[in-house]
Amino acid sequence: MRALIANGHGGAEVLELRADHPDPVPEAHDLLIEVHACALNPVDTKIRMGALGEREAPFVLGFDVSGVVRALGSDVTDFDVGDEVYAALSLIRDGACADLVCVDARLAARKPRRIDHVHAAALPLVTLTAWEALFDRCRLGTDEVALIHAGAGGVGHVALQLAKQRGARVLTTAGRPETQALCRKFGADVVIDYRESDFVAAVMEETQGLGCAVVFDTVGGDVFDRSLDCVAVNGRMATIVFNESTSITPKLFAKSATLHFEFMGVPGIHGVGRDRHAEILRLAAEFADMETLRPHVGRVISLDEVAAAHADLEAGRSIGKTVVQLR
Repeated sequence: MRALIANGHGGAEVLELRADHPDPVPEAHDLLIEVHACALNPVDTKIRMGALGEREAPFVLGFDVSGVVRALGSDVTDFDVGDEVYAALSLIRDGACADLVCVDARLAARKPRRIDHVHAAALPLVTLTAWEALFDRCRLGTDEVALIHAGAGGVGHVALQLAKQRGARVLTTAGRPETQALCRKFGADVVIDYRESDFVAAVMEETQGLGCAVVFDTVGGDVFDRSLDCVAVNGRMATIVFNESTSITPKLFAKSATLHFEFMGVPGIHGVGRDRHAEILRLAAEFADMETLRPHVGRVISLDEVAAAHADLEAGRSIGKTVVQLR
């Protein structure tokens, strides 16, 4: 089969498109999926660089998939050959930048009916991340105020929609006219231009000095540190970025606030909570079919353009999701 493989860890030069990569063989709980589309995520570049541990080469990246079931493992009972499905794949198995991929059926769901494979592929990883951070970790409630960073990004634009659907008032950050417009399109109540203003001061002004019940950091670094000042008393903060900040304890302890780390790869790596991922994807499919969750595909590319697209991911230039269309 065709597959974009990594010959080892390093820069984008380790990626190579091959026409004769071995077909995957489904294990007992697996679906063998004919890939119609897969989406790129920042985690692809981290795995390529070896930041999440060494992988035996060659390996395949691409951890979002939408496609058609072509074979079932012996223990699979909830799907049939021919089903259209979507999933976020295990980060320690081969990904979907290939004609075929195997995924544990307990991580998958039937794709939304009203959107095509390209748009369905844009949803799984970012939706799981945003859902777990906002709802499972931070318990965002109706009428609460949430700050979601990078509201035009892959995770951010989905988190923004989910928070609005929950009934929250949503503040978000964006630095370019086109990204600010996208945030408004998806319902942001306040869009803060972080290049022109101090987002902490803007948040405190918008909340009459109270801060936000929920803060969702998708950026890390200095943004994480400064976001600690945006958390309300008894508030909750979630981050998807590893951070060793020394400010966490003094700033959050004084407000009896909590910090949550969100890494959606845990079920696929550790084998716990797989059914919860499938449940979230089933609910997300319902929202997509009701058009209350709309994936924004910023760019559609082919397999031979993936290496160049990694540079945009690493530079943070992507708006919405970049999707690889295979069929």
